[in-house]
Amino acid sequence: MTYTKKKPLHYGLYGEDDLLVPDFVHCESFEYRSQKHNWVIEPHLHAHLFQVFLIESGTVNFTFEEQQQRVASHSIVAIPENILHGLEVSRDIKGMVLTLSSSFLEVLFQHYPNVLTELNSTLVLTELGQHKLFQLVRQTIYGLHEELQDDLPEKGMVQQSYFNLLLGGIYRLALEKSKKSVTTDSRSGQYFRNFLRSMKQSYSPQKTIKEYARELNITPVHLNRACQAMVGKSALRVVHDYFFLEAKKYLQHTEYSVSEVAYRLNFDDPAYFSRFFSKQAGVSPRQFRESYEK
Repeated sequence: MTYTKKKPLHYGLYGEDDLLVPDFVHCESFEYRSQKHNWVIEPHLHAHLFQVFLIESGTVNFTFEEQQQRVASHSIVAIPENILHGLEVSRDIKGMVLTLSSSFLEVLFQHYPNVLTELNSTLVLTELGQHKLFQLVRQTIYGLHEELQDDLPEKGMVQQSYFNLLLGGIYRLALEKSKKSVTTDSRSGQYFRNFLRSMKQSYSPQKTIKEYARELNITPVHLNRACQAMVGKSALRVVHDYFFLEAKKYLQHTEYSVSEVAYRLNFDDPAYFSRFFSKQAGVSPRQFRESYEK
C-alpha cells in the first residue's frame, strides 16, 4: 500500500478538517464510508477522537504509524487519539465504525481507570470467530447505531448502557488476548490517566515531572510508581516517548522545517529539540527525514 508522503496532518473524522464537539458520537457502516473514499483512507490522525472498527467480513490493510497489518473478518480494531493510521479496504467489507470523542470516553469510564488505560493503546483483536464477547460487541454496536438514529425517551441513559457493554466487551477481549490480569491499584490508574491528560493539555516537553506531580498532589516518586505499574515506564520516559512520536509525525508527514516542528511542539529552542530527537532516534531530525524520504 503506497501513500503520498509529506502532506499536512488532519484531525477530522477521516482526515477532513472537521470541528468536533466534546460529546461527539458517530456510527456508520464500514462499507458506506469506505466507498465514499474509493476504498482507501489515507494516513491521518485526530487529536480528540477514539474509534472502533468492527470487521465482520472482508479485509482491511491498516497502517499504524509506520507498521502495516492486514486484518480479516471477525475482528475488532480500536484506535485511540493521536495515532497516525490509514486504511485500504476490500470492496466486500461488512462491518461498522464507531467514533466518539476521547473526553466523552473519559467521562464514561472515569471510575474505571484500568479500562481507560487499556483503551489508550491501539488494539487489534483478530480471529474472534464465534467468541461470545465478539458477538456481544457486534450486537451492541448495531443496537447503538439504531439508537442514535431514533428519538426515543431517555435516549442518553440507553446510549450509555450500550457504550458500557460495547467498550466493556472490548476491554475484556483485550485482557483475554493479552492474558493480562487486573491487579493494578485503581488509584495508580487514576493518577496515570490524570498525568496523561495534563501532559497532552499542557503540551510542554520541558515541563518537569516535579511539576506534574505537584498538580496531582503526589510526590514524583509516587508518580513514577504509578507509571511503572500501568505501562512499565518512568514518568519521564512516558513524556519523552510522547513528544518523540509527535516529532516523528511532523517530520514524516508535513513540510515544516525542523525549527518549525520544534516550535509547534513547544520546544523553547530548536537546538534543544534537535538534541532531544537525536538522543531518542540515534540520528538528527534532518537525517531522520531524509532517510524516510528515500
